[in-house]
Amino acid sequence: MIRHPLVVTAALGAAAGASGGMMGVGGGTLLVPLLVYVMHEPQHDAQAVSLAFIVGTAAVAVIPYLASEHLDWRLAGVLAAGALPGVVWGARVSRRISALWLRRAFGVALLATALRLLIAPPAVAGAPVPWGWPAQAGLGLTVGFLAGLLGIGGGTILVPALVLAQRIPQHVAQGVSLLLIIPVGIAGAAAHARSGSLPVRLLPGLLVGGALGGLAGGLLAQRIAGPSLSRIFALFLLVVSFQMILGRPRAREGAPTPILGGSP
Repeated sequence: MIRHPLVVTAALGAAAGASGGMMGVGGGTLLVPLLVYVMHEPQHDAQAVSLAFIVGTAAVAVIPYLASEHLDWRLAGVLAAGALPGVVWGARVSRRISALWLRRAFGVALLATALRLLIAPPAVAGAPVPWGWPAQAGLGLTVGFLAGLLGIGGGTILVPALVLAQRIPQHVAQGVSLLLIIPVGIAGAAAHARSGSLPVRLLPGLLVGGALGGLAGGLLAQRIAGPSLSRIFALFLLVVSFQMILGRPRAREGAPTPILGGSP
């Protein structure tokens, strides 16, 4: 049994919130493994509470981006149109399949993205080339599905797609990501709660720590130049990719046997 669980969860929330606010990803990519390996929570429960956690973290972390005018409300709205049904779909699928091989495939994709950002950083010059709304909605659907399936905010795939494929400035991409995380997290957490896999006892400490860490991370991001922030984001993706490739999800007691993709 972990002593002082409120203090521990607040510390974990602060760490995850700071990384999420600085990188524009909500913090779920760091929080899920922390809950699994530090708090000994089952993988599916950790993913469910992560989606609830990122709502509070993103809502606070987005404030510095709003103050610096690093937001594109229209783009966030189009992405949300696809992401909201996607996260509900992903949350439902996550209860029936093992995420092990999908996590590994996603980790390989993140590794390739990180190397691309490090070897050939996005050019500072040149106007953005945003996709049409059907393609943006499709991107939102993909991001939402992965968020619901893996318990992350989706920023790890959204931010590189906006920066590399559409030449959206790094700060704006991260601001849009944080803005999108709020409705995505609400919808995903609600879907998990209906299935009874949301351990609410962890949320008080996580949300307090996450709010403080998220605000600090968001403020710090505004003080870093775009190209440097892209490289830091790439290093962050490297760490996350190795964790997803090499980490092994912890099974939930009494969980149904997955129907696809190996053991949970």
